[in-house]
Amino acid sequence: MGALTVLIAIVLIFLLASSLRVPVAFGLILACLPFVFLHQRLSLEVFVQRMYAGLDSFVLLAVPFFILAATIMIASGVTDRLIDLARMLVGWIRGGLGIVNVGTSIGFSGMSGSSTADVAGTGSVLIPQMVKRGYPAGFAVGITAASAVISTVIPPSIQLIVWGSLTNTSIGALFLGGIVPGLMIGVGLMVAAYVVARRNGYPREKSFNLRAAAVAFVRALPPLGIVVIVLGGFRLGWVTATEAALLAVAYALFLALVVYRTVSLRQLGGVFVSASKMTSLALFALAAASVLAYVLTLYQVPQLFRGMVDVVPGWALLGVIVLILFVIGLFMDALPAMAIMIPVLGPAVVAAGIDPVHYGIIAVMTLALGLITPPVGLCLLVASSIGKISVVQAIRPLMPFFLVLLIVIALCAAFPQIVLFLPELLG
Repeated sequence: MGALTVLIAIVLIFLLASSLRVPVAFGLILACLPFVFLHQRLSLEVFVQRMYAGLDSFVLLAVPFFILAATIMIASGVTDRLIDLARMLVGWIRGGLGIVNVGTSIGFSGMSGSSTADVAGTGSVLIPQMVKRGYPAGFAVGITAASAVISTVIPPSIQLIVWGSLTNTSIGALFLGGIVPGLMIGVGLMVAAYVVARRNGYPREKSFNLRAAAVAFVRALPPLGIVVIVLGGFRLGWVTATEAALLAVAYALFLALVVYRTVSLRQLGGVFVSASKMTSLALFALAAASVLAYVLTLYQVPQLFRGMVDVVPGWALLGVIVLILFVIGLFMDALPAMAIMIPVLGPAVVAAGIDPVHYGIIAVMTLALGLITPPVGLCLLVASSIGKISVVQAIRPLMPFFLVLLIVIALCAAFPQIVLFLPELLG
């Protein structure tokens, strides 16, 4: 069976499964299953072994622990403290709650590493408040979903951890490389929120009060300690990604059980269950994608893409990769998309001499666009459900913020030093 025939068959089976609302992970497995009976090197035993091999990495242990830390933080009410701080600092600006939304996402992303957790944590509080204060539900949903993308870039991003694990790229360098692009996204979204709010006459919060801002800052300091633990531990070389995740969990438990006492031991079981469900969604999809990558390799499907990519000039390669990853991100979550496309695009990237940290940040940001674009658009879907509107109703208000993300990706692709400045400066 030829490589192109195999590729078409896999795509058709996956699209059929998706149209029947089969979860992505199961759709990937179904797309691979027929080839167990068609290829002599494939069997059900190999199938299971490849799924296990896709998760058999010490670095990937960081993923469930960062998700657990984020879940504990949400349950402990830390989100409210971050929102209060952001409201005191920027809420007085026209459309202040939209800017507060972005500021809260920047703070929360430094603790969670998960865009889904960001939407669930900040969106459940801010979207109803914004609607209550006179903001259109579409605007509230759009800014919440778009700002959650920051969590995929600012450390401790789960996507960056997985990318580093799959490509053997330094996770510390990726974390440092994501800081400036993540802050650029945040500032760009704030500017866009202000422009939209001023044009439409959205309300502003109370005027700035230095004393209230100082009090809010002090109250938010303990949660922000997680950022110091993760980045400080990495920078000083004291901890690995997995060890930093364990420290984040321990610190989050300390805040929830001892400092704030907002979570009881009895409630802790429900927190663990919630984190386990979120973890299983991410890692099971990654395991299924590992099987698909193996099947594609057996049938030499990557050679089809490599032939297309090899004819692209080096200066244009990154733009072509962005386009490819954007299209794939429309239909697939970032983690399985990474497992499938890294072996396909990797050789061309190496041959073109593109810096691996630069390539990783651009790829992760591009795949993150799939979080806010249908038909998958998980962050947009969650935010829409909180705002009680359909995804279609949220698309138009989302467009200015989507444009900001595209501009930041284009700037980072055109000027590599935006990404590489901090990794090179801090070694």
